[in-house]
Amino acid sequence: MKGDPFPRLGAWVKLPAPESVELLALAGFDFVVIDVEHGAIDTRTASTMIGMARGCGLAPFVRVAGTAPRDVQVPLDAGAAGLFVPQVGDVGQARKAVHATRFPPLGGRGASTSGRAGRWGLEALGDYLRTGNDDVRLVVQAESVGALEAIVEIGEVAGVDAVFIGPTDLAVSAGFGEDDSALATLIAAAERRCAERHITVGTTASGNASELLNDRGYSFLVLGADTTMLRQAARTLVSGVHSATTGAGR
Repeated sequence: MKGDPFPRLGAWVKLPAPESVELLALAGFDFVVIDVEHGAIDTRTASTMIGMARGCGLAPFVRVAGTAPRDVQVPLDAGAAGLFVPQVGDVGQARKAVHATRFPPLGGRGASTSGRAGRWGLEALGDYLRTGNDDVRLVVQAESVGALEAIVEIGEVAGVDAVFIGPTDLAVSAGFGEDDSALATLIAAAERRCAERHITVGTTASGNASELLNDRGYSFLVLGADTTMLRQAARTLVSGVHSATTGAGR
């Protein structure tokens, strides 16, 4: 899979409901990110979501809470297509994420073919190890000024497949407003450096997906979360009825 295009359009899954994955597949997304960092999703539910995503033709990524063996090993054994690792601020933290995610000699991930990633014991050990190192994607999240300044060095760490610029935590950590021009300048400089070094980069989109993909060098985007989509659609539905019935004696 190395060198294959990154799946392009994704969504966060924050609700602990596997049906969210199925609905997002029907909507036409290419991948989902099961958010164990912020969502109330337990290990069993995440595993079910991974299996459901694969059955629906979606690439299932998991945003882990950290790089401890329990954070990383379980979703990878459950067949995750890759991991999003938050708050990677420098090269040392990127190498730590690689070590947790990759098998030796690149990393220190433990091996067991007994899970979905090993086709429940059917996969030959050599194929299981090759798939885990070559096909599983590792996305590290740059969410601080320091991370943006070191984004090329982070993105070029062996074993890292892509860098994801997280604008919300970036703004919070630096004390910027989300629309601050200084924040936009920092991000634009990081985008240029990534383009110059051919580093795969992604981010969130908010009504500007075509600009990000066509003009700013992004390879993949997270367009929103299941929670946000549900809230917005429900609010639009209720507001529409309220507007239509205003002045109708109610």
